[in-house]
Amino acid sequence: MFSWASTVRPLDAMVEQVDNGKVGQWSNRVLCCGLILFALSIPHSVAAAHISLGLSYLGWIIRDLSARRLHCARTSLDLPLLFFAILTILSSVFSEEPDLSMPKLKSLLLFGVLYLIATNLRPQGVKVLAGFLIISSLVGVSFSLTEKLWGRGMIVTAIDAGSPLAGNQLLPGDVIWMVARRRVSTPEEAATVIRHQPAGKMIEIEALHAGDPLPLTIKVTDEMKTQANPLGISVNGRTRQFRVSGFSRQFQTYAEQMQVFALLAFGGLLAGARLWKQSSMRSWFMIVITIVFVAYTLTLMLTASRAVIVSSIFTLVIVSLVIRGVRAPIIAITAVLVFGGLSLYIVPSARQQAALIFNDDSSTRRIAYMQAGLLMIPRRPIFGIGMDSQKLHWKEWGFPGEYITHTHSTPIQIALDRGLPALGCYLWLIVAMFTMTLRGYRQALIKGDLKLTGLMIGSLAVLIGFSTSSLVNYNFGDAEVLLLLLFIMGLVIVANREYGITK
Repeated sequence: MFSWASTVRPLDAMVEQVDNGKVGQWSNRVLCCGLILFALSIPHSVAAAHISLGLSYLGWIIRDLSARRLHCARTSLDLPLLFFAILTILSSVFSEEPDLSMPKLKSLLLFGVLYLIATNLRPQGVKVLAGFLIISSLVGVSFSLTEKLWGRGMIVTAIDAGSPLAGNQLLPGDVIWMVARRRVSTPEEAATVIRHQPAGKMIEIEALHAGDPLPLTIKVTDEMKTQANPLGISVNGRTRQFRVSGFSRQFQTYAEQMQVFALLAFGGLLAGARLWKQSSMRSWFMIVITIVFVAYTLTLMLTASRAVIVSSIFTLVIVSLVIRGVRAPIIAITAVLVFGGLSLYIVPSARQQAALIFNDDSSTRRIAYMQAGLLMIPRRPIFGIGMDSQKLHWKEWGFPGEYITHTHSTPIQIALDRGLPALGCYLWLIVAMFTMTLRGYRQALIKGDLKLTGLMIGSLAVLIGFSTSSLVNYNFGDAEVLLLLLFIMGLVIVANREYGITK
């Protein structure tokens, strides 16, 4: 017989209870559902993740208002976060372009996920949320691997003289795979998408040249909407030369996410190796976690994001040295040899051959962005230029090219945007996260808890990998990646509570 009590009881066990009657109880359930939805959505959609967080925040606020008491956990990250936030606000106030910088302050709200989890989640809920996160991410991995086997988009063989793409950068041999942010694989599918666009609208055409992005734009006209082939192209089949991106189109973001999940899985491998004699489920656990690790690393390699791949390989070695033990270095060396060897083959097959030796246009531009940023930092070392201010002074401040972006380096971008003191607080925050996670690992190892030991080792690896790839990627400015990191750190804080580590 159906019973509401039996249905919601698992939700009640996951979150901290506040004794304020039915309102508080149901608010907690809403909060818990929001957290579960967040774990399911963050590997795929930042918009869905924000909606899920909003649901959890609503439950948290209603519960505390009904209890007439604010509940907010204290953590060892409070001080670096507080000073970082203050310096960020000051950098926006004194920004070169405050109209651009002030709206960016809302990005500080992303850190709220840390306190949402630390305040409201019980230790028994950590494994549940981590499980939902892994399962959801594997759905994206399955899609990416299937898409790679099936192929993507349509290979252009000819461009008509009257095509809206004629005279553009598109050439025969290039691939069109997305029109107005919808995936297409035939001219007929592209025509259907265009017919649903209003006349006069500029739409994006996502194309690929030798596996790398080639963004184009066209203007929709009434005449185009009546044509059977409005793009005016001939095509022949799909391509397998592309960089996988899950359900999104952001392969760089997806690479950072896959690094996080691969390193979490690697943490499980090392935990199984350290607790080999103590765990009753070691054999099947090691088989499953090895398969998961292989799936994540293969998907990461198929993103062909060189910096993230190198960062992951470096992290495998470093974390095995931190963890120590007899088996850890053997597992790490094996993983590095296989991972590195396959990457040497996969990266040039998904991109241009020059990508393997880092002398392509992408590498050159990235170095130039970082050099321009470093030259600007001494001009305003205390509060920086203000977030996004370079967008209105790109050429004036010596940044190269016509495409306006950022410096592609987290430390450089933070120092440029917010000043050197803010960079110091950011480094303080990373060190505090690492120290907190290392303490949790030691306690989990003593207790012999296989899953929590794996979470702690994996989280240490994630911090090392995130920090390493941040040197040449602005991953701190990527909401999907930052939310994922903060979510994991929130789980670490709650797991530490089980061992009496509250700060």
